Amino acid sequence: MATTYITQLDEIINLSETDQKAARKALRKAVPSLPDTAAMQTALGLTYISLEQPRDAVRAFKHAIELDPGDPTPHYQLGSLQSDMGLLPHAEENLRFAVAAEPENAEYIAALGFAYYRSDKSELAIQTLETADEAGSEDDEVFASLGYLYYFEDRFEDSRQAFSRALELNPDYAEVYNNRGYLNILLGDLVGAQTDLNLCLEKDDIFLRARYNLAATTWLQGDQEEAMSLYEDARRRDQADAELKQHLEDLDQVAEQRPDDESVKALSIKLAVAQKASRR
Repeated sequence: MATTYITQLDEIINLSETDQKAARKALRKAVPSLPDTAAMQTALGLTYISLEQPRDAVRAFKHAIELDPGDPTPHYQLGSLQSDMGLLPHAEENLRFAVAAEPENAEYIAALGFAYYRSDKSELAIQTLETADEAGSEDDEVFASLGYLYYFEDRFEDSRQAFSRALELNPDYAEVYNNRGYLNILLGDLVGAQTDLNLCLEKDDIFLRARYNLAATTWLQGDQEEAMSLYEDARRRDQADAELKQHLEDLDQVAEQRPDDESVKALSIKLAVAQKASRR
């Protein structure tokens, strides 16, 4: 009998992908007849998430925990939802419970790592996401997050390796191609940077940061004329020079990594002057 109700909720979730209004109507009709069990309340919570009703989902997951306090599944689902909602202390509490109950569950560990990341607990986030990796996680976001965390710790090679793993798992992840491309610039691999940045733009043609990074890579490879053409094209797309301002900060970091490369300093000066000039 429980399987029948689960199937009914699955059908509502599928319906929500094409007709949210009809799905909500179907769920309101189904709820009074659902068995009051932890598993059913957890399934109901997931259905509410598909219907973009997070508060109802929170209530369902909390009720599931009341019905079966030892079941880690609703703790995990509730903690993940609370993390997405910014309720981070509550999220961490529920996710720690889930991980303690199933310490080898990579999905639970990763969710706790994401909550620590959102709480700016970088050391805990790194340790936890590395544990998720050791537990066999194949979630590209685990490695993308580690890439960022390592980067902010100035662990550039570790960051590049983490982003590479994310791309193995998700070859269409445009942002990560840009990130690895920028790291390749910092680490002196300009050919690798050019490859990554072109791949990023193949995936997402309007990715402005990648356009600026590709222009910088072209400049550092000695083709100044082509580089300035790429910069002009990027700037035409860059409202109020918002991305250019960030790119200039990135070039400061590149200069720190390449202290003997006078071309970086020359590029920074040229772009700073151009920023003050009238836009076309």
